[in-house]
Amino acid sequence: MQHSDLVIPSLMRYAVSSIAVVTLSSLSLQALAQDKEVKDSETKPAHTSLEAEFKKLDTNHDEKLSREEVANDKALADAFERSDKNRDGVIVREEYGYFKGSSSPQKNLEAFLDDSTVTAKVKTALIKDVGLKGITISVQTYKGQVILSGFVDSEKQLQRAVEITSGISGVRSVKNSLVVKN
Repeated sequence: MQHSDLVIPSLMRYAVSSIAVVTLSSLSLQALAQDKEVKDSETKPAHTSLEAEFKKLDTNHDEKLSREEVANDKALADAFERSDKNRDGVIVREEYGYFKGSSSPQKNLEAFLDDSTVTAKVKTALIKDVGLKGITISVQTYKGQVILSGFVDSEKQLQRAVEITSGISGVRSVKNSLVVKN
């Protein structure tokens, strides 16, 4: 048995273990975030600051914000069309909350989990590729942009790493910081 016959199964076990750790970590983070949301909703007063803002803008108290009512809130007035998700000409409480970013912590968690998944998929694909055997490439992902860094033995390996990475679902762009050893 050759040394390479032992290395590939070890790398595959490492890749599978890494993916499992990332997946379990992701699930734990989601559970913690949901648990925190439940606890927060149980301990918050009925009228949060968002509700108070909405009520202040809702001068006719019809539970809807018209263009006239949001005229003094420049950001909301400028984004009225985008905020009016159902295109009924008014902004209801849910649309207002969405505009003000009440869902942003959940979106941040989802983006983090998506980036972690993309990183794991890229690393696994790079490890599996026979042409890149023995090469260590660092992979970082932020909002779907993958940054590859490290050293490769040839221009062909560099191009192959970028090609593999570009083909992974969830990858929006690839920044190549790989260096060919001379």
